[in-house]
Amino acid sequence: MKIYCVCRQLIVATAVVPGLLQAADAERVVVSPMLTLGKLSLALVVVLGVFWLFARLMKQLQGTKGSGDSGLQIVGALAVGQRERLLVVQAGDEQIVLGVTAHQISKLHVLDTPVLVTGIATEEPGGDFRQKLKAALKRQVPA
Repeated sequence: MKIYCVCRQLIVATAVVPGLLQAADAERVVVSPMLTLGKLSLALVVVLGVFWLFARLMKQLQGTKGSGDSGLQIVGALAVGQRERLLVVQAGDEQIVLGVTAHQISKLHVLDTPVLVTGIATEEPGGDFRQKLKAALKRQVPA
């Protein structure tokens, strides 16, 4: 009796399964790979466009914050360490000497008479090497 039930189930299954497979094939939607690629490309273009617009907006907003003639100008700079500098800043009619480090900026002195910029005031460490390298590249001997 058991064998009869198993055989009957196998016969029914072999008769029903092909019909189910045909019904599943009829309901299946065929997706074109080119259509999928097109949708993906369109999504990428939209994301990149939004990113570009956001970057332009941020650039314009930052430009308006510090735009215009602020009246500040760096007259001279002297590096006294890897991250430490002395700056002479022209602020309106007066010149201010500032000490700049990686963590803070300190006002050191307000100059009574303006400083004229010379080669020594703006010289940075390695400046002599830079001049020698430029001369060597031009095949000139430094004086």
